[in-house]
Amino acid sequence: MKLISDLEGKAVLIVVTDLEGYILEMYGDEKMKSDIQSLGLSIGIKLKEEEVGTNSIAMALDLEQPVLIKGTDHFQHSLHQSACFSVPFLYSGQTGGTISVMMSSNDANSFHLGLLQSAVDSIEREVRVNQQNKQLMVLNQVLIENSRNGIIITNDAGLIIELNPYAEKVLSGQKEDLYHKPISTVEKIESYMEDTVKFNRKYEDIEIKISDNIFLFDSFPIYNESHELMGAIGQFRDITDRLMLEKRVMENEKLSAIGKISAGLAHEIRNPLTSIIGLLRLVKRNFQTEQKQEAYFRIIFSELERIKNLVHQLVLKAKPDQNGISKSFCAIEEIIQDIITLMENELENKKISVEIKSTNKEKIFIDRDKIKQVFINILQNAIDAIDSYGQISISTDPDMKKSGIEISIRDDGIGMDETTLKNLFTPLFSTKEYGSGLGLSMSKNIIQMHDGEISVDSEKGKGTTFTIWLPN
Repeated sequence: MKLISDLEGKAVLIVVTDLEGYILEMYGDEKMKSDIQSLGLSIGIKLKEEEVGTNSIAMALDLEQPVLIKGTDHFQHSLHQSACFSVPFLYSGQTGGTISVMMSSNDANSFHLGLLQSAVDSIEREVRVNQQNKQLMVLNQVLIENSRNGIIITNDAGLIIELNPYAEKVLSGQKEDLYHKPISTVEKIESYMEDTVKFNRKYEDIEIKISDNIFLFDSFPIYNESHELMGAIGQFRDITDRLMLEKRVMENEKLSAIGKISAGLAHEIRNPLTSIIGLLRLVKRNFQTEQKQEAYFRIIFSELERIKNLVHQLVLKAKPDQNGISKSFCAIEEIIQDIITLMENELENKKISVEIKSTNKEKIFIDRDKIKQVFINILQNAIDAIDSYGQISISTDPDMKKSGIEISIRDDGIGMDETTLKNLFTPLFSTKEYGSGLGLSMSKNIIQMHDGEISVDSEKGKGTTFTIWLPN
């Protein structure tokens, strides 16, 4: 500061007061301090004009402008060899007090008053900047604390110096545990932020997976006013819901295309099916069969009727608003037994054994044909996954917690890799040479129409388990 450098080597006393004239600070030449204190003035004492007489501090506060009192202008005789400069200063837009300089009258001139005024102006600007910075820090803190994006900040050494509550939640760590820890301790984002700190690199919209959610991650360098690196800021935003919505839209578009194809396909095969059903009815009336053959005929008719209904549903695929279901009380075990009988020949050819365990005795309210279609699709996949001499286990158990029934279908076949498992219910996706990619997507749709749930657990080389939950 020019004022300080100009007064270097001279006896100077600097006094700071508040708005009412109380002395807050007093430092500088010890002899001048002693002279002031001999007048009964020290820190915490107010300069009252009626007690100490004319003084620059009282006048500066009264006039709200800079004041110089020199030599014999002072009321006190002991100050006749002194000069006092006082300048009021502003705080939050109002007069907050004064800053005064006292020196020998021989060394003083009006130029020093101008320097003091400039010094006070500089101090006021710095105070305003500090206040603004403090307000900005508060606002930034509020924004960071309440942001729905995860925010993590490091210094130039790559040590964590800030992270918000959302980041704590996503990273499953507490702020106090991560504070001043290297960013390398935070998995998934450490490589990006380390690059930002070391090489000033910027990353945007990097897709990362944390737990079961998908995030877009950004990492940016932070610079000071000299464009020197101060650290890095990383932020991640959850896009899981958006991706799920996009996936549903794509599935709906595929189903819409399937519906248009189905309408044409159904038209071509509906009439032959009707003829076959009619002819089988004639054969049945004129054919004496054993009990086993009667069961075969019953299942053949049942399956043909199911195919006919399926064709009808394919037609309706082109009109989604008509995709209703027709429910009645059915026994799941009977449906499964019918399917096993239907697939008996294929199971025998591959030497596949089927084990059925059922603790459920209650009938449930379902669309029999549609649920049968689901089981056929899953069991056919299980058979296809087994080369030979395999086993399929089917269990049906009541779910008392959720008031429903849980059906588990497990095979010890080839299993599925992660990519196949991820796309399993996607329309038109198939790993089979002649697969349509429709069976499991339609099965999932049927279960959802019943307000049920379907999930898959599979490991390559160890088999697959489908789990279906249906409400009572």
